Amino acid sequence: MRFLAISAVGMIALIGAVWLMGMMLPATRVGRIEGRIAAPPAAILATIRAVEDQPQWRADVARVARTGAGWVETTKRGQVITFTPEEMTEQRIRLRFASDAGFGGLWQADLRGDGAGTIITIAETVTIPSPIGRIFSRIFFNPQEFATTYLAELTARVEGQ
Repeated sequence: MRFLAISAVGMIALIGAVWLMGMMLPATRVGRIEGRIAAPPAAILATIRAVEDQPQWRADVARVARTGAGWVETTKRGQVITFTPEEMTEQRIRLRFASDAGFGGLWQADLRGDGAGTIITIAETVTIPSPIGRIFSRIFFNPQEFATTYLAELTARVEGQ
């Protein structure tokens, strides 16, 4: 009986320590990348706006469905992410997103035509309210890696058309 009590106290202490560690991590992380795409801003905007085509050129997207306000993306792992556009112009694309995994944030692309193509800066700001979720996100999700992969896939799609 004493062993069970000590085990229970130890488990509670461990959970508390993990929770505190998660509380000490920042809730928001940013992934940012800049690159050049050999196409005008209008072509990039058109590619991003054609959300139903994303499963064809994004390796992690299984399907996309339009909604009244935006669209819902389902990843190949089954995660559902809702996107709501705030701005979609040839200079800036701003999207709010919320995941069924408990995080949300802002995805933004700034586009600057340079005559021969477009300089694009992508920033994904992710906020994870849950302290435990913050720990898991450090292990399983890197917003910088996500932004880098997205830019590579977008570049391949736009330049390959």
